[in-house]
Amino acid sequence: MELTFSLAELNKKSPYMLESSGSYSFSFITTQGKKYEIGFIQDLMISDEGVYQFFITTEDQFKTVLDSKIRQTVLVVIEEFFKNEGAVLDYICATEDHRQASRDRLFHQWYTNSLEKEQFHLRNMSIAIDGTEYFASVIMRNDNPRFEAMTEAIDRFIEDFQDKLR
Repeated sequence: MELTFSLAELNKKSPYMLESSGSYSFSFITTQGKKYEIGFIQDLMISDEGVYQFFITTEDQFKTVLDSKIRQTVLVVIEEFFKNEGAVLDYICATEDHRQASRDRLFHQWYTNSLEKEQFHLRNMSIAIDGTEYFASVIMRNDNPRFEAMTEAIDRFIEDFQDKLR
């Protein structure tokens, strides 16, 4: 499944000007001068088609003040992602700085505050391995033509992963 994005449409809605930085990725610079890259990478762990891992990165780790325009920009890109019929998004929180729980809370806060969340199915996962907690989420539209098959694939993936840890 190939994703399609309209950069012109994204920039009509986004508070920050987005630039294409790859096949399915975009970059923007905040008013503080911090550069972000957001996008999607095909993820074959759950299914061989239509599942994409969402990522958000920055050039450096300097601390920023709360900036609601970052959230708005990210949500514009995610909304455009879900215009692709059958698309499924997964999000795995990075653990290298031990702030994965904060990332998970922020992601869920953004999801909870989105206006059309009733159109989506959210599945959360949290697994502890050797003292490290890993967080992930999968989101798909309720009207996804592969909803049942994807729900079963997600459940199988979680079961298989948990079985490997036992």
